Amino acid sequence: MTIQDRRTFLGIAAASLLPIGAAAQAPAPRPPAELARHALTGPLEGFEAVLVELNIPPGQRGSAPAHRHPGPVLGYVVEGQMRFAIDNEPERVLPVGGTFFEPSGAVHTTTGSARPDGPTRVVVFMLVPTGSPLTAPA
Repeated sequence: MTIQDRRTFLGIAAASLLPIGAAAQAPAPRPPAELARHALTGPLEGFEAVLVELNIPPGQRGSAPAHRHPGPVLGYVVEGQMRFAIDNEPERVLPVGGTFFEPSGAVHTTTGSARPDGPTRVVVFMLVPTGSPLTAPA
């Protein structure tokens, strides 16, 4: 083996040990973070207002299978671009500042990041029965 062949071999071997692309460097997805939960009074007694932050890594489809929420959902895209669809409607891509609404009981069929080069962050406001989980299987 010549010196040039050894250099080529070592260069290829070293390169194979490096992470490939942004996906290898992307942080692990964080689960939805419940930021606040407040009991409501008056005509909405028996319900809670819940604020949740979603952090979706670049290009990742949401990890949750199709699901429902026990009350209405209003979301706001803070960073990135979000893939979104309910009730098997065509997927929409929501930009920063985009909003979405899910009526009570709608099936959330698509979620994820539409941005290949950065994370997507979404803040979601939900109304749910007191003590209720935020999602249920579809």
